[in-house]
Amino acid sequence: MKISLIQIGSGDDKEVNFQKANKYIAEAITQKADIVCLPEVFLYSGDDEIAKMEKTSSRYLTAFQELAKTKRINIILGSVLFLDELTNKPKNTCFVIDRQGKIVYRYDKQYMYDVERKDLTYRESDTVEPGSEIGFFELDGIKIGVGICVDLRYPEYFRELMKKGAEIIFLPSSFRKATGQLAWDVLTKARAIENQFYFCACGQTGGMGIKERVGNSRVVSFDGKIISEIGEEEAVVSADLDLEALRAFRKEFPVLKQVR
Repeated sequence: MKISLIQIGSGDDKEVNFQKANKYIAEAITQKADIVCLPEVFLYSGDDEIAKMEKTSSRYLTAFQELAKTKRINIILGSVLFLDELTNKPKNTCFVIDRQGKIVYRYDKQYMYDVERKDLTYRESDTVEPGSEIGFFELDGIKIGVGICVDLRYPEYFRELMKKGAEIIFLPSSFRKATGQLAWDVLTKARAIENQFYFCACGQTGGMGIKERVGNSRVVSFDGKIISEIGEEEAVVSADLDLEALRAFRKEFPVLKQVR
């Protein structure tokens, strides 16, 4: 299975961000990707709380469904803030779209990015409603998990995905460089090693000051090796995932069987 991660730096113009995402999806298609993943909040990364939000009738969501159907590609639609009409608060949502253009799963980010430091105070929980369901689904018969950004810091979340049989994990992210550069490097490898699955971390890049992003989108193998990675540029990073090798490794080194 071939996967492609799209690393971009999104701004406060949704149409520009939308066209940029389409440009890189087209590039991934030329590389014959089976699954393409966009980063967290790829459609809008600005400060206008109203402009951030989309509804499920969003023309952008419909457009990505049509693209998936036309090009016969699976899309992990990063995340977008979608308004929950019951609570009147948005959820940080990742839609999973299959090759037929159908939404096969919706994952709402569970863990909120709350931080209080001398140089940065930010509380995602003040404006975003957390989800409650684990991000687990199948594409092309493969069991896959998804988390969003700060979920990376919670090993128990990914252990549950492993227990369900996930072999590939996608992590759309907008990791802040100031608070997470070291964690991004260490934890993407740790999550892959401790659960023996492929870990595909797809991040935003760019930004200045406290808004500077980590970049470094990468695919980490089940044994902790980085098999594909990019730096801070906007680009597509792709990798062929050998699921038979993963399954053989789990049999040769059966640490997961002892998980209690």
